Amino acid sequence: MEEHLLPPENQSASTSAHTVKKWLGKLRLSRILRWAVMLMLIYWVYVNWHPDIPVNQLVQRYAFADSKYMELNGMTVHYRVSGQGEPLVLLHDANSSLHTWAGWTDSLSRYYRVISVDLPGFGLTGPHPQGSYSAFMYASFFDEFIRQLNLPNFHLAGNGLGAQIAWFYATEHPGRLRKLILLDAPGFEEKSTPWIQWLARTPVLNRVFWKITPRDFIHLMLEDLYADDQKVTNALVQRHYELLLRPGNRKAFTDRAQVSENRPPVDLIGDITTPTIILWGAEDTRVSPEHAYEFHRKIRGALLKIYQNTGHWPQEENPAQSAEDVRAFLEGRF
Repeated sequence: MEEHLLPPENQSASTSAHTVKKWLGKLRLSRILRWAVMLMLIYWVYVNWHPDIPVNQLVQRYAFADSKYMELNGMTVHYRVSGQGEPLVLLHDANSSLHTWAGWTDSLSRYYRVISVDLPGFGLTGPHPQGSYSAFMYASFFDEFIRQLNLPNFHLAGNGLGAQIAWFYATEHPGRLRKLILLDAPGFEEKSTPWIQWLARTPVLNRVFWKITPRDFIHLMLEDLYADDQKVTNALVQRHYELLLRPGNRKAFTDRAQVSENRPPVDLIGDITTPTIILWGAEDTRVSPEHAYEFHRKIRGALLKIYQNTGHWPQEENPAQSAEDVRAFLEGRF
């Protein structure tokens, strides 16, 4: 009421002052929000910035009583040999380690000489000296590993990346293999670039992955790989998390992302002559179960089993049944 009694020039001054105060208030609020976001980001980086864990500490935590080590191509390769009998070699998936085969090893080592290995870039083996992670490097590495072990003939099983190495090896060395087991094998799926891989390929930004490692990301990755989230235990997450902090393993992750074509030609699958069984998780979100039927059609005489309520790693989610099926297959009872 009083404003209307003011002269026009005073009314104008009052309005201007009110407008200035209003904008100053907004600027102060905007500044507070920016500082809050910045402080939250700094805190997030502080919490998730982790140094490497020395190899000797990881060996104490994650090596087995029957762990062995081999000097090969400038790497100290960690592998495990359990049991006696016909050799059965096991190859793990990307972002995994030979620990993925613990259930199979406990079961099958009563009947076979079970050999598992940490592939270059993973587990206790650590990075490749030249940062090479093509499918052809893995194939060459595996062939040299087998020659060092002096295995003239053996059974071979692989999951994910390990299955890719296995089926490629079967096309090049059919005379060396007795039987082949493929679990959730890549090959027929369309090439795609997940956002995490895109970030890992981005120069400068990818260096962030070498030091900043949120444990929650590991948890989310494992829940994506498993069908049953209840099986993603704290111990499982902690092992994956700590092995990723092995010196060089985080850089290996970004180096692998740089490989634009990291699989052998899919046409080779039809050349496999080794007796083969294909095992697959029905809830696999990484490599669709529809591709299990592609492998089944392409490999002459191949057997197929799909596990319900199982994701990308059947040997972990369903170790007892999958190991029993493998034993039946190897003994000709499947």
